Amino acid sequence: MIALAVVAAVSAAAVGGLLVAVPGVGDAPALVRAEVVSHGGQLVTRAPTKVGDALIAIEDQAFRGPPGVDIAYGAARCLYARLSGHAGQGGSTLAQQLAKRLYTGPSRSPLTIVEQVGLAFELELAYSHEQILTMYLNDVYFGNGAYGIAQASQRYFHRRPASLDWAQASLLAGLVQAPSALDPLVHPHLALLRRNAVIAQLRATGVLGATAARRIAAQPLL
Repeated sequence: MIALAVVAAVSAAAVGGLLVAVPGVGDAPALVRAEVVSHGGQLVTRAPTKVGDALIAIEDQAFRGPPGVDIAYGAARCLYARLSGHAGQGGSTLAQQLAKRLYTGPSRSPLTIVEQVGLAFELELAYSHEQILTMYLNDVYFGNGAYGIAQASQRYFHRRPASLDWAQASLLAGLVQAPSALDPLVHPHLALLRRNAVIAQLRATGVLGATAARRIAAQPLL
């Protein structure tokens, strides 16, 4: 914990400088649009509620807090994991993940992680939480050639994103962690475990009640 606190302090100091050094993020919507078009997808203008809630529950529960609140801690966890060799302790926020997809690429070097933090702050200052969530869901890969939530909803369930039920939304939210390893068409058992982990988080965060969570977890995978 002491090491994590030290890394957090260093990260916070570095972010102050990065807010001046990193490029602007005014082109983020255009970058997302270009990515969607390049994969033959469709943009959603607003993140579907169930998918958004499921994604936040499993990936970034502090997402809807004040801008930047969870970014420094998330960056500290990323840097600590990188420096200590504990690769499983990622912890990047949704804004950081969007920054990685749009600007920095997949590098996990400490310098790149700190750059992602600066860009994540820029994103949170420039856009609302709803706009960031919508850009993320339009841009992220869900496996099986499905880029963005519109393609993924059609590919797996033949539905529009807004019409997904909780079980379907939870499956898609879980896929973003590892879309190939959790592919429900190839690894249905792993996909089911991940989907039900998302449902458990929705229960833990109060989005779903206990009875509803049990009922949803009992539904078929596809």
